[in-house]
Amino acid sequence: MTQVLKIEWLKVKAYRTFWILIGLFTVAGPLLCMAYQSLNRQVSSKLPLFKDPFAFPEVYETTAWLTSYMTPVMGILLIILLTNENNFRTIRQNIIDGWSRDQFILAKFGVMIGMVLYITLLVALTAFVFGAQSGGSPSEGTSMILLSALQSLTYLSIAFFLGTFMKRSGIAIAIYVFYAYVGEFMIAALLDFKVKTHSGAFLPMECTDRLISGGSKIIRQLASRATPPSNTVYALTAVAYILIFCYFSWRKMKKADL
Repeated sequence: MTQVLKIEWLKVKAYRTFWILIGLFTVAGPLLCMAYQSLNRQVSSKLPLFKDPFAFPEVYETTAWLTSYMTPVMGILLIILLTNENNFRTIRQNIIDGWSRDQFILAKFGVMIGMVLYITLLVALTAFVFGAQSGGSPSEGTSMILLSALQSLTYLSIAFFLGTFMKRSGIAIAIYVFYAYVGEFMIAALLDFKVKTHSGAFLPMECTDRLISGGSKIIRQLASRATPPSNTVYALTAVAYILIFCYFSWRKMKKADL
């Protein structure tokens, strides 16, 4: 496993797009937190009843929620890396060089897990930095970091699925970005208000968005017309989607014509 990941690292370490997207994600997450913190201070000065979302333990959920808006950037990167394998025939070359198909698949899933770990680490560090400025006990609420990892894995498993089944990165990225930022929100709203309240929560990304609702929690509670599903239901739904997307991606790579 270590050896195949080293080879994957050699593929991307000189790839400019890789560093641009990694840098964008790394900078954008904390910047969103800074902007939200500044806005919250202005509101709190006029409405002091609101809790500080950047004090422990709330800071973990706030940071995970804000960072999730940039997680699709990592999904875009994953799509590019996967479609490049097809476009540049590196899959065939890896097999010729002695890799088994299982090793290749393991390497790709390893890249996805590596991205999830990086996102989780960034969320944890950002939360700790902002939380240290506001006070509270850093040992409370740390379970939200694990939920953030679950959310990231859900987002990236969808990107993995698209990158595996589509050869053109541009089309796959367009579908992914539209679905992540607009499409699923519209479908969820339609299901909630036209079918059944909270039925939209069972969509792939929406289940984790409602699990880590952050600053939108108050709006969701005010708009709710029924008791929402429990966090356990949200988490299990996310796990089910991860398994489904990963299974079909694995099957596609396993049976693909090289």
